[in-house]
Amino acid sequence: MEIVFSTFNARYSHTALALRCLRANLGGLHDHSIIVEFDNRLSPQAAAEKLLAHDPQIILFSVYIWNLTVISETAAILRTLRPKLKIIIGGPEVTYEYEDLALFRTADHLICGEGEAVIEKLCNDLLDGRTVPKVIEAPPADLKTIELPYDEYTNEDIAHRRIYVETSRGCPFQCEYCLSALEDNVRFFPLDRIFPEFEKLIERGVRIFKFIDRSFNINTAHAAAILRFFLENRRDGMMLHLEWEPERLPPTLEKLIAEAPEGFLQLETGVQTFNPEVAARIERPLEAEKVEKHIRTLAAMPSVHLHADLIAGLPGETFESIAAGFDRLHACGPQEIQLGILKKLRGTPIARHDVEWQMVYNSAPPYNVLQTSVLSFTELQSIRRFARFWDITVNNGRFPNAAPLLWQKQPSVFAAFMEWSEWLYQQTGSSMGIAPPRLARLLEEFLTAKCGLSTKTVSRALEADSDRRTARSVKGRERQTRHAEQ
Repeated sequence: MEIVFSTFNARYSHTALALRCLRANLGGLHDHSIIVEFDNRLSPQAAAEKLLAHDPQIILFSVYIWNLTVISETAAILRTLRPKLKIIIGGPEVTYEYEDLALFRTADHLICGEGEAVIEKLCNDLLDGRTVPKVIEAPPADLKTIELPYDEYTNEDIAHRRIYVETSRGCPFQCEYCLSALEDNVRFFPLDRIFPEFEKLIERGVRIFKFIDRSFNINTAHAAAILRFFLENRRDGMMLHLEWEPERLPPTLEKLIAEAPEGFLQLETGVQTFNPEVAARIERPLEAEKVEKHIRTLAAMPSVHLHADLIAGLPGETFESIAAGFDRLHACGPQEIQLGILKKLRGTPIARHDVEWQMVYNSAPPYNVLQTSVLSFTELQSIRRFARFWDITVNNGRFPNAAPLLWQKQPSVFAAFMEWSEWLYQQTGSSMGIAPPRLARLLEEFLTAKCGLSTKTVSRALEADSDRRTARSVKGRERQTRHAEQ
């Protein structure tokens, strides 16, 4: 193949929609190209070997915060082995402030922006030996005319991997920690273009659709039409994963969500902070009472599994403010809470607070904040462990009966769970690699020895959790069998 599109995904189950968008718009060169994806566990040398096995003249990498390092090392190996190979890079991690990146120096060309409109000409020029500038500024794609990428998903992708789709690009908000702050508006794909493509995916067996739209519900009519389409075309096991703006729940969308079957929607909603001063400082819209109301409504709907996000380390937010925000969000009842750590993405306006709030960031990906003027390194480390232990104790649903015992008699969920988090870290010395049986034993020990609960109460809760996991496992195997038969 003359042209190879490649990237490293965080997991094998993930797919790169960007590569498929580019290949779909390669025109007459389409059949001279191939997509080769890896996951981050593969070594750069092994990746280089697999890429060179296709004997390409051009390799294009899609670069993100999680794969910058491994792609940089892979590209350096390729440059050493094949000096004449044309290496093109693109993606959010190399679109802004790229001059100091080793990968930029290694690469022959960089596409800044959406590459659909330039990819065919760029590859033709390179193959024909024409001179091409190192940096290609790509205009926003015309969503009415570009080729759609969904035929690029293989049967292997559909059978074993996550299928990403999009119905819009851009975001109306200017939150300073996000690359969307650098964009001007929201653009929508025409529904009469995407619905036939979604129908084909459904007929090919896709049941889980992960939308990458930044704020799916920002346009009520557009969102309602998509929900109606999937409700009218739903199949057994179908689920939509959507990013949801928490301040917007108009009656039209609330009614459609209420009509959806159980578990039909997985909504990810970014609250980020309940501190009004911090929200204003970073240009994050916040109507806290409306957010609370909508989260309570959505979390109570059988059709919804609600995942809500908070960010720790925002400029000016203290440990006490983070704790209060967590407790406030938890009281709203989302099924999952992700407490993330602020990252300083390249080019984002969050950098303007560095001096005033003494923001200290990790210089290597993922560029996470290490300390601020009001949040020490030690406090952020405690919050990071808290977030990890919340994931494995609460978010994964392994202990729905036992985990709430940690805070049932405490005024603050955050404070009670932090006590468990710090004790667990003392016992294990790590926040990673704790096997589920060991975690259960430690949870039982903490609840009885530290929380003063009776052995009978704790054992009953853990036994109920074990029975529930067994039932879910059996149900999951039955569902897989039905899908295989279909």
